[in-house]
Amino acid sequence: MKKQPGELLIIGGSEDKESNEEQAILRQAAKKAMAEGDGHMVLLTVATMEPEQTAETYRKAFSRLGVQRMEVVDIRNRDQAYEQANVDKLTGASVLFFSGGDQLRITSQMGGTPLLERIFALHQEGVAIVGTSAGAAAMSGTMLFGGPSAVVDGRNPSLSSLAMAPGLGLLRSAIVDSHFSERGRFARLMAAVAQNPRNLGIGLDEDTAILVRNNDEEFTVLGSGGVYVIDGLGIRYTSLSDMHTQGILTVHDARVHVLARNDRFSLKERRPLPPLPLPPHV
Repeated sequence: MKKQPGELLIIGGSEDKESNEEQAILRQAAKKAMAEGDGHMVLLTVATMEPEQTAETYRKAFSRLGVQRMEVVDIRNRDQAYEQANVDKLTGASVLFFSGGDQLRITSQMGGTPLLERIFALHQEGVAIVGTSAGAAAMSGTMLFGGPSAVVDGRNPSLSSLAMAPGLGLLRSAIVDSHFSERGRFARLMAAVAQNPRNLGIGLDEDTAILVRNNDEEFTVLGSGGVYVIDGLGIRYTSLSDMHTQGILTVHDARVHVLARNDRFSLKERRPLPPLPLPPHV
């Protein structure tokens, strides 16, 4: 019987790495690693400019959670993504974890290489893929990699300030934005969805994730923050075609869903799902 693709764990960044009690997100990744094989996880640090520090942080966090083996694949240039030794490091892994940093490094340094093709093949064979911050943004079909955040810049983004490119396409028909509430990114995600309403916009707060299951048909929310889903299929009017590129974008009739821990959402039907029944009291 043909295997389903592996799960996706898409994290909004700054996930808890210290608390023994909380760590709901990293614990999910660790459980997946230990449930399959010998607890082998591969950390891909291509996105970060501090690969050694990032690797050490995750080694400590996952070691506390029982992961027995963590291999690090650090790609500084495209040549390294062609090296068979790096491709071989993926052998036997049950979880592949993309760190944060710059999502454009993930696609530009690895796109079309044997390393990325092997990652895609493993995912189709059932290997789970995790991405945090930049690693989360790169998961989507259309990748948002630039544009001002309201918290930083004090203004809504104009269309000319948005920067988008093809992502890895692991989460099809979606645009993922991370550090969402913390950096005031609602307006820029709305603008991104308005440019292509077929794509769902998914904004993830810090220490918050979605666990995508059932062949990418639905997700469940993990962590301490919120998930914001913008659905543009019902948009009746936008000022995209008649505005100056520096103006404020007008959008009518977009739908927004706000989800919290344990909430579920159907990506196939583009709607929230009823909560699962609570287990009976013992």
